[in-house]
Amino acid sequence: MSLSYFNASSLGGIVGLFAGSLGVSLLMTRYMEHLGHRIGLLSAPHEGRWHQRSTPTLGGVGIYTGFLVALVLGGSALRRSWFLTLLAGGTTVFALGLIDDLRRLRPQTKLIGQIIAACMAVLFGVVFAPETQRFITIPLTIFWIVGITNAFNLLDNMDGLSAGVATIACAVLFVHALLNGLLGVAAVAAILGGATLGFLRYNFHPARIFMGDSGSLLLGYLIAVMGVLGTGIHASNVVITLIIPILVLAVPIFDTTLVTLLRMLRRQPASQGGKDHSSHRLVYLGLSERRAVFVLYGISAFLGMCALFYSRYAAGVVSVIVLLALIGIIFFGFFLSQVKVEEISGRSAPPPSPNAVAITTAFLYKRRILEVLVDLILICVSYYGAWLIRFEGVISEWNYLLILRSLPWIVALKMVCCFSFDVYGGVWRYYGLTDLKNIVKAVTLGSILSVIIITLLFRFIDYSRAVFVTDWMMSLLLMAGIRILLRMLRESFSRVPPKRGKRVIIMGAGDAGEMLLRELRNNRSLNYHPVGFIDDDREKLGRSIHGLPILGTRASVSHLIEEMGIAEVLIAIPSARDEDLAEVYRMCAEAGVPYKRMAKLLQ
Repeated sequence: MSLSYFNASSLGGIVGLFAGSLGVSLLMTRYMEHLGHRIGLLSAPHEGRWHQRSTPTLGGVGIYTGFLVALVLGGSALRRSWFLTLLAGGTTVFALGLIDDLRRLRPQTKLIGQIIAACMAVLFGVVFAPETQRFITIPLTIFWIVGITNAFNLLDNMDGLSAGVATIACAVLFVHALLNGLLGVAAVAAILGGATLGFLRYNFHPARIFMGDSGSLLLGYLIAVMGVLGTGIHASNVVITLIIPILVLAVPIFDTTLVTLLRMLRRQPASQGGKDHSSHRLVYLGLSERRAVFVLYGISAFLGMCALFYSRYAAGVVSVIVLLALIGIIFFGFFLSQVKVEEISGRSAPPPSPNAVAITTAFLYKRRILEVLVDLILICVSYYGAWLIRFEGVISEWNYLLILRSLPWIVALKMVCCFSFDVYGGVWRYYGLTDLKNIVKAVTLGSILSVIIITLLFRFIDYSRAVFVTDWMMSLLLMAGIRILLRMLRESFSRVPPKRGKRVIIMGAGDAGEMLLRELRNNRSLNYHPVGFIDDDREKLGRSIHGLPILGTRASVSHLIEEMGIAEVLIAIPSARDEDLAEVYRMCAEAGVPYKRMAKLLQ
């Protein structure tokens, strides 16, 4: 096969480079798996790790080899500075990670090596645009490369997660580069994507080999560099330049931020391994390892699509969508932060410092300030979004001035109404109809007062009535929706049965039974897995409560115990007397299954 087939200046050549890196990576990763078992280069299970068996650890060699071979074959069509950056910087971080895999390095040593590799990229001209702001963009680029490199290093904590997210990021950067005519960047993304995909073949759950730091540091460095090359070449604003790579790499950034902040609060080093990552928390909430990884894949792919839309369509419209998605992710992080680390690891965390207690109290438990700030952002997004909808995504300079002139009044009036109707008095995780009524009242009155004030101050000249109607609907939808989101997350995960919980049926499909079901699902320390209800009201048979079916009457208790492997019967009929339940007691005794009355269970 001629080298011209691997020319990165054509789409066919890029496909050839992808196939080449994929093939080499597949073969080399397979070889490293066998080599690891033969010479004992294995990662043994221990308390701070998630895997349960000894696994080879040098899969990063397969990724590096696949990338290096394809890069050399197609490098003649790349800019010389890009080729040198990828070759020299990539080799530096790979060597750094390989040494750490074989002989542990101190975190400071690894950090210095990453900074040197990032400086290499800057010296070869890989810097966020524009040139007129280099005093900002040079340190920003170094911080970006080092930060993403470490983010992938931390993300490598569950089978297939880091490699899968890297593959998705490469795919997004590849499409983005093609759409913008950057064939060189597309070639690099295809090469790294092929090398990573070849490794992922052996790394997906259950993993046969781990990438080690040699792989995770390499992936983080190369993807960070591609983020600069693929999005900063033609941009004229630093903020716009950063939006796309941040979206593409949102999952490693999110996971690193969550882990770092929570470890700081627990006075633990951010660089230490542990079972407190976002993926581990999802597993604790009841998802399988595969499903947890796929959830994070889905988030990565969705935000990657947002990045592609941002680069091709109206920035204003996509910015609103992206901002809402990021707010949702922030609250997803707060939701995951509630999972107790000591329950995951099986050991207690060290006591928090006084400063950590103050921060935790302020932001994790007393969230009213956060709620107010979120609503302030949502009010602004709703108003700006209403103008975008009214004028089909294009805001003229005059309309922009109208927005700026009226927005402070809109925000002030709606926030006053929110406080007046006690919108911030409820607990979001228990959000209900009463809270929804308060939001409807606050938003409706705020919109009416906004129209009145705009009319009195500006005579409503050049303002559109449709904007204020749309703003009312969007404000209502967003402010209620963000509160419902947390309750939806909580209830969705509470439906996932615990892996080792006792299988139980609940007798009594009424208010008490419904309350008991919610308590069992929300309080996993009780270690129960409810599988259904029984109730003597035959009209309820075949129906369900919160997705749990009503299986039969009390006469079917014996049959259900035997058929469904029931370990305990929970009786949720507070008004029932012992003599009324004598038949149920007898059937439980004959089956050797204990029973509990609801009042005793929740004492």
